[in-house]
Amino acid sequence: MVPHRVLRRRRFRLPPGPRGYPIIGNIFDMPSKREWLTYRDISKKYGSDIIHLDLFGTPLIVVNSLEAVTELFDKRSSNYSDRAGMSWNIGLMRYGDFWRGHTDLYRAAGRKIFHRELGPRALGAYQPSIASATQKLLLLLLDKPEDFLNHLRFVAGYTILSIAYGIEVQPENDPFVAIAERAMQAAANAINRGSYLVDQLPVLKHIPDWVPGAGFKRQAKEWNKHCSAMATVPLKFVKEAMAKGDFIPSVASRSLEKIASEPSSTTHHQPEPEKVLQAVLATMYAALGTFIHGLVKNPDSLRKGQIAVDERTRGARLPDFSDFGSIPYVEALLRETLRWIPVTPLGAPHRSLEDGEYNGYYIPGGATVVGNAWAILHDESIYGPNPHMFNPERFLQEDGSLNPNVPFPNMAFGFGRRVCAGQDFVVSTMWMAIASILACFDVTRDVDEDGNEIDPSVEYTSGTIW
Repeated sequence: MVPHRVLRRRRFRLPPGPRGYPIIGNIFDMPSKREWLTYRDISKKYGSDIIHLDLFGTPLIVVNSLEAVTELFDKRSSNYSDRAGMSWNIGLMRYGDFWRGHTDLYRAAGRKIFHRELGPRALGAYQPSIASATQKLLLLLLDKPEDFLNHLRFVAGYTILSIAYGIEVQPENDPFVAIAERAMQAAANAINRGSYLVDQLPVLKHIPDWVPGAGFKRQAKEWNKHCSAMATVPLKFVKEAMAKGDFIPSVASRSLEKIASEPSSTTHHQPEPEKVLQAVLATMYAALGTFIHGLVKNPDSLRKGQIAVDERTRGARLPDFSDFGSIPYVEALLRETLRWIPVTPLGAPHRSLEDGEYNGYYIPGGATVVGNAWAILHDESIYGPNPHMFNPERFLQEDGSLNPNVPFPNMAFGFGRRVCAGQDFVVSTMWMAIASILACFDVTRDVDEDGNEIDPSVEYTSGTIW
């Protein structure tokens, strides 16, 4: 008898890709940086929106079109929602029974806790914290405009840590922000599929640390230390504050109170929903930096944004959430910021649970499946010409209203069931920061010693969060 998988593979062929070598496959074709560009170019070369590379026998499927990610990650999400696990973060754990029942909270309330704490209905409770953080940002920018990157880091940390843990962040050198930043960089490194040989040969994780070439183990220990600190130090702060009866209500405090009220608890480590909020910190910081960069690259968008905000507020007040949805140009700026330089050029690796087929191509069960957000967000058939340029008007119609035919860049937040649960929170926070900066400041290029303007370059680095 011929196994079912062999029959399926004979009926459908693997997606196209470069020819590999025996045993090692396409290891020499794996890019060391800017992977999204390489995968996009391979896709164009073979005329297919999904491509295949072999990594020591493990299939890597890269999905490069909106049509393909919609079909695989949305319509067939039950087969493509599994993900290589990171036990400290529920957002990066593999999908299945353990993921669904990993915490007492999730066992008791399912995904309801995520929607309760992070969904659109919960945003109203967070708006005062978001507004307060934005006002602090404006004061910092007024005082030291040249230090804007640190100020953006502060506002992201202040917003997330106050909401997640009730922690009041310091404007400079805050230890909790430092912990979160180190952990986010560690997570980005760890999830960057293919960076290390152990990704393709898992057996290598068992070799001793002292063996030549085992440097990845030492790095993994360092990353684990940072991720563990992010999962434990802020939570310890909350527990101690609650024990004293002197704490600010937060996602963590509410979660701990709910756990205490549930008599049946498991022994699993409990990655509470605030871990998702922590991941949002780096996303917000990078995206707001991209917004400033975009204004510098396209000064005309700054002027138009300022006019749009002033028309709404009459120049007599700062924007507030009552203006949300009423200033199309600000919305276009936000969308273009997410599209132009996506914080996650490649989505986190998914894993197919069973054999599948797409467009006549065979996708083996157990394959690593990655969505190329950058390729989709720079697709001219979707977002128009010159996708490498920062141009918010690509989202607008001639009358200045939003163009319903140009989709919101959701791919910037991931794909399918595992899309970032904090998407609505990020959008709201970014909108407030963007509108407020436009209301208060000009953004200009720096100059060199001779007074000549410096044109900032656009550079990408590898990793999920950069």
